[in-house]
Amino acid sequence: MTLNCTKRLTKRLPFPVVEKLQPDTNKLGPWCANAFNVGRAQLIIMTNERSLLSVLIPFKEIRSVHGRFLLSLEDLFFSIGLSSDHIQGELSEMKVVQFNNNTNRRTLGSMNDFVNGIKGVLQVRPDESLQELTVELSKVPCAPLRYGYPREAVLDILDPPPHIRTL
Repeated sequence: MTLNCTKRLTKRLPFPVVEKLQPDTNKLGPWCANAFNVGRAQLIIMTNERSLLSVLIPFKEIRSVHGRFLLSLEDLFFSIGLSSDHIQGELSEMKVVQFNNNTNRRTLGSMNDFVNGIKGVLQVRPDESLQELTVELSKVPCAPLRYGYPREAVLDILDPPPHIRTL
């Protein structure tokens, strides 16, 4: 699994940045990550480049960022209706992470939109949990997906519908 981090986040990571990347083996492909603040809370948003599915986690304990990301992602996968087999298959391919500092501009633009939305939601509902916000982000229509939803894009990638034959 490749985690493409913004320069802002890369400076704060205690992990080496890999220049020569190995190909991703997970079906969703690479993810982008960025750090941001909401009030005094420091958060990380991780967004998949293909589906724009996003996960929010606290910035604290940066050494455990990958493990906490996978736990939150597993919860999100269950909430959107993926089967256990598909979830375990994807997560098992994401156990090894390589950090890079190349970010996809399309994904970064969507992440900035998500962050602005998160800040607005937290002004109105300050007690909203990060997991609830993560689920809400999966239901936001995205222009790069032709106004489709990240949750639907993930289902199409990980659990595609069977082909329908026409007579």
